[in-house]
Amino acid sequence: VQVIHNSADAAAALVDVYLNGALLLNDFAFRTATPFIDAPAGTPIQIDIAPSTSTSVAQSIYNIAPTLTAGETYVLVANGIVSATGYSPTQPFGLSVFAQGREAASNASNTDVLVNHGSTDAPTVDVVESSVVAATVVDDISFPNFNSAYLELPTADYVLDVKDATGTVTVARYSAPLATLNLQGTALTVVASGFLNPGNNSGGAAFGLWVALPS
Repeated sequence: VQVIHNSADAAAALVDVYLNGALLLNDFAFRTATPFIDAPAGTPIQIDIAPSTSTSVAQSIYNIAPTLTAGETYVLVANGIVSATGYSPTQPFGLSVFAQGREAASNASNTDVLVNHGSTDAPTVDVVESSVVAATVVDDISFPNFNSAYLELPTADYVLDVKDATGTVTVARYSAPLATLNLQGTALTVVASGFLNPGNNSGGAAFGLWVALPS
């Protein structure tokens, strides 16, 4: 299991994560990720999120109790808003779970890319690669979902355009220098993070694409 903290709510800038009542992650920070860690399978496990000031799991503000399948690899992304006011829209906090995660690319010559839409005020978007393949690589992804499967990309330097669902309006453009960063053979997760309109969201972090490596 890898856990990625992508909740841009200032109240969740640091959180504590409990596994089966025991503290797993202390002061887990926004836009950071754990490496892949082993967790019990075949029986429900209790994952709790609590404020960074917590002293026990009793102070949990969010709980999920998944039953993990033995031998599977999971990516969990914390998205959404915990505050009652100050954010518009107020998409609720939760953990998005992808159950076919990868710790390495399926082909050692590629970079495998999983995408999660974690921006609470961004609409449904397309991701278009405009430099190498010149094609839509992710179609109609909405908060808080993952794309259906990893993109298995030859390791190269790409340019990614985030467009509205019509595919005509470019919201933002990013470089994805997979070759320059020597990411051949790597599987990674890209999260859409932050706010398109920070002014409506307590001056929070601006929108961007951020990457979590397996490490």
